[in-house]
Amino acid sequence: MKTMLMSCLLVGAIILSGTAYAEWMWTHGNIGEVEYPANCTYKNFGWGLDIDQKSGNWNWIHLPVPSKAGSTWGAQYIRLQFYTGSADAFVSEIHVYNGATKKKEFKGLSISNGWKDLQFDLGSKMIFNKGMGISIKIGAGVEMMSHRFIFSAAGANFVL
Repeated sequence: MKTMLMSCLLVGAIILSGTAYAEWMWTHGNIGEVEYPANCTYKNFGWGLDIDQKSGNWNWIHLPVPSKAGSTWGAQYIRLQFYTGSADAFVSEIHVYNGATKKKEFKGLSISNGWKDLQFDLGSKMIFNKGMGISIKIGAGVEMMSHRFIFSAAGANFVL
């Protein structure tokens, strides 16, 4: 009898809770904007944004992410897919914006060496009613190594 009662309560809770909606929204890397073009050479290709950062310099790469607007949709996770050519080509910061307002920043990073597919937790569900922008600070050291970057995609997981 207890088992049947517990089963009924569980089924009822599931039915009353409604359907959870989540949707990943992505942008392709070839839409990326380079903030300081004099610090690098770059080209937008069909497969992404390809950058050769000048030795000893840094830059910002800006990627807009399609956003679910409104007061109930928000994102808690973002993902980035990119490549760095060596340990001397690195991502050091990531900033997440709602329009012109910075919502989150990840500082003190040192992400390098090859292809990365990384997910970042924003800490809580955040509303992006003015459009999400992800800005990525890249740097190149002075070693005689590759300072190449490729940005292939950026995305966010929007939930109700």
